[in-house]
Amino acid sequence: MPTINGRKVVTFRMPKLKELVERVDYVFTAQEIVKKQGLKSKVKVGMGPNKADYDWAKDIIYIRPSYSTVKDFLTTIYHEIDHARDRKKYGAKTYEKKYQRAGDLAVNRGRDFHDDNAFEEKAEKYGRKMAAIHMKKK
Repeated sequence: MPTINGRKVVTFRMPKLKELVERVDYVFTAQEIVKKQGLKSKVKVGMGPNKADYDWAKDIIYIRPSYSTVKDFLTTIYHEIDHARDRKKYGAKTYEKKYQRAGDLAVNRGRDFHDDNAFEEKAEKYGRKMAAIHMKKK
């Protein structure tokens, strides 16, 4: 019988390996996605009531430090990218005016300024579409 350090090989027990959990670096991943979209927006971690926020004046996307699923993260980042693309398309001041007008129209119809804003609805649709495409690639 072979031995290791004077003990029979069959008496050695291999310790159970802990499950390997892959961590996603959300800031790095978001920065890479933003670059691939042709934008120069910065990505920073911010704490707030929303999953993410876009500061149109400074062109910064603020994301949470973690998300429940990768798909949730991708939907969120692509949603904010859509806002950044609109800002790039219209310019900061014009984007603010158009966003404000869309919110005012929603309020005049008795709806919510943010949730029923045409820019938000468009960004949410874009976020879900791009996240689904991104998930299929992997």
